[in-house]
Amino acid sequence: MFSEAIKKIEGFIKPTIICKRMENGEITAEGATIIIINKEGWFLGATHKFEVIPLLKKHRQEKETMANNRKNFESMNTPTAKKELEKLVPDPNWITASSIWPGTDGQKIVDLDVIPEADLLLGRLDPFDPSTVTNYPVFKDPSKDLPSGTQLCKVGFSYTELTTKYDEKKNNFSLDFKNLVTSPLDGIYTRDIVFRTKEDRKIPIKFIETSTPALRGQNGCPVFDAEGRIWGMHSKTHHLPLDTNASTTIGKETMQIPQFLSVSWAVHTEVITAFLKERKVDFEMG
Repeated sequence: MFSEAIKKIEGFIKPTIICKRMENGEITAEGATIIIINKEGWFLGATHKFEVIPLLKKHRQEKETMANNRKNFESMNTPTAKKELEKLVPDPNWITASSIWPGTDGQKIVDLDVIPEADLLLGRLDPFDPSTVTNYPVFKDPSKDLPSGTQLCKVGFSYTELTTKYDEKKNNFSLDFKNLVTSPLDGIYTRDIVFRTKEDRKIPIKFIETSTPALRGQNGCPVFDAEGRIWGMHSKTHHLPLDTNASTTIGKETMQIPQFLSVSWAVHTEVITAFLKERKVDFEMG
């Protein structure tokens, strides 16, 4: 049903890998998906996947502030200063280095803008070669009805094995990943999720819900119909309580396990298209 649509979608989605090194020496890598919008290299992604960018700046400032405070207290050489020095302990969760690989070597992510409450990020790849994208997305006109029960699909990159190493001397990450493939998941459109916003907010905070969750790494992937038109961008998997418990026995102990229905929340095209129009970014709608 979605085979032809998937061919279209795979033409403009890209894998993205975010690497981090923490103060405690821990090194992590996680994946996401981005949607390339036009020939200028503009793309959409899930804001929470790119939080490493402002966090790195914030944590470096905090580390610098702590270093300055340490110098000041050391220069005082008083009992009170010594006590204050003992309190100055680095946060093990500080990010000390990071890197984002947007699917192509040698590209940077620039001109970032976000709607944090909608988990919607807009950015541009630089440099960008239009020949690397076979076609561009068509966003469903939000003014047209979205019939409940419509069969939809989502396609993003599934990261089954993803590791990274960090070279302290060169200050760079090296990636090691396998089975970097797209994974389609179908489901039905169930309802809109609308959050109350301030009266002066021009762009609403709105999501569509579909009846299946997404896989790890599919944050930012498109949710689309059989024609390949995008209805939304997957933001997160949401868990709805079913108010029933399943019983299981581990050893001699019987446990009650609450049951949930896992669904997808995707940023509504009303939010996406309004954001693109506000930022004067060209896109196609149909």
